[in-house]
Amino acid sequence: MIFRVRSLAPAAVGLLCATLAGAAESTDFLQNLRSQATVTWAENLSRTSALPNQKSARVFAADVSAGHDRQLSSEWLLQSEAELGGTWVPQFDGLDTFDAGVQATLRRKFGLGALAPVLQFNAGLTGAASRERGRSGWKLEGGVRLAKRFTETWRVAAGMDWEEFFARDKPFDVANHRAVIETTWDITDRWQLNLGGARLWGQLTANAAPGVWAQAIGGGLGPLIFDTYNRLAWETTNTYGPGWVAYRINGHADMWWIELTPALTEKTSLALRYEFVKVINEIDIRYDSAFWSLSVVHQF
Repeated sequence: MIFRVRSLAPAAVGLLCATLAGAAESTDFLQNLRSQATVTWAENLSRTSALPNQKSARVFAADVSAGHDRQLSSEWLLQSEAELGGTWVPQFDGLDTFDAGVQATLRRKFGLGALAPVLQFNAGLTGAASRERGRSGWKLEGGVRLAKRFTETWRVAAGMDWEEFFARDKPFDVANHRAVIETTWDITDRWQLNLGGARLWGQLTANAAPGVWAQAIGGGLGPLIFDTYNRLAWETTNTYGPGWVAYRINGHADMWWIELTPALTEKTSLALRYEFVKVINEIDIRYDSAFWSLSVVHQF
């Protein structure tokens, strides 16, 4: 089942705009100013099922964000944030994207002290402009998460996220939701380890080389693939080479990650992350991807 949030979009956008407008009136809106730069080696960035055709590449990303915290009461905290960022993929420059967004998070703490559980609700709106224009659009997201610190050094969080991307072209116009659980261990004052996993359901964009796609929609790969792929939203994009096709399909994805973060200074940290994603589409075709990334985060 695909969770659609289109009917909630006007209310969510109104809430976000009101939250950010209120924060902007504050003289200390820039109290949480942060920048991040990331380089990633993405294996099977193309999300292609045919192993010989999978495309991998280096991905560079950078963003800067400014936030504001407002204590509503002893239990409730409202956080707002605005962010600007960009992604660059030199090998496949159609994926180059500039984005800007806002997010609001409402947090409820149950009790006093560091071990008290925290429930949070968040909503976000992001606009993305890609060099390949069909990938451009607006992302609306929301979520709920419960976090609990069990000791001074160990905490666990679990929740649900919802996301819908209103893209210019149909193959990239997707909606999905996921369940997430993660745990964080403060190994020392300067070293932190994060482990997590998630299951995503909904729509995904995948890609195929021209020869494989011609076989799929021409019946050369069997009647099930023929019947399924001929009803999908697709288009020839040339993203990963001449004649390459992007298509939208239903499915689910399992992902897990491990991240080690040493603090370089009081305000600067380094994040080393590995993430593996296994996608199974609606007719049990599998796409595996892996991401190795290095990030530098600085809090001003």
